[in-house]
Amino acid sequence: MVTVVGAQTRTAAKGGGVARRRRTAAEPVRTSPPSRLLLELAAKSECEKLQTEAATLPGIRAELGALRRRHSAALELMGERDEELEELRADIVDLKEMYREQVNLLVNKVQRLSS
Repeated sequence: MVTVVGAQTRTAAKGGGVARRRRTAAEPVRTSPPSRLLLELAAKSECEKLQTEAATLPGIRAELGALRRRHSAALELMGERDEELEELRADIVDLKEMYREQVNLLVNKVQRLSS
């Protein structure tokens, strides 16, 4: 026969276990001092690394600015070269046409003189 006291004891034991689990789950995760120290060292190392990178940033930005100026100047020079090339090609076409006209004039003169 199950006694009331025995059932209450078992229920209290079960409830106590649940309550204990709830308390443990609600507590923040605590790290041991060596683990905390390792985390702090890792964070400090990462911070120093980022500070070093941040210190080089102005130099890198200056270099980027110089490269952009050089790139812009190179593009401008290439554009000027392309324009000059187009003008020279047009001049060649004009010269060829002038030579053809002169040759035709000379051929016509020779034909007139020989007739």
